[in-house]
Amino acid sequence: MKLSAEEQAMLAGDSGPGVRKAMEIVVTLGRIYGARRLVPVGSVQVAGVSYRNLGEAGLEFLREWAGQGARVRVPTTLNPAGMDLHAWRELGFSETFAHRQLAVIEAYRRLGVRTTCTCTPYLVGNVPRRGEHIAWAESSAVSYANSVLGARTNR
Repeated sequence: MKLSAEEQAMLAGDSGPGVRKAMEIVVTLGRIYGARRLVPVGSVQVAGVSYRNLGEAGLEFLREWAGQGARVRVPTTLNPAGMDLHAWRELGFSETFAHRQLAVIEAYRRLGVRTTCTCTPYLVGNVPRRGEHIAWAESSAVSYANSVLGARTNR
């Protein structure tokens, strides 16, 4: 995969260990999918928010990444969590699960992600321009962005 000088420097760790880790992940995925280069994106919608999916290993990964100084570089919003963040007691979620889920949300916040917890990022200000490349992971939002807004994302 062809990387720009800036991308090569980030992969080499010039911007810190958190950025290096992010680049290692992105470049590895790019190679798996046969990408020739990276494409700049205007915004991101992150999936992988529920503690039930992430587990303790995922939570630790996010905490470590945030602790290394990693921060998002484009506007980034968050998919729904594994529970209602305010009415979890009334809905019967355990204290243990709730505290771990809230820790996931806090880790994303420390990474600079807007903790919107919605599957409709375009309703909370994450509105891409026509033709803009974005990296959204929520399937209904991807369809809306591509079809209605004219942005470009492949999930």
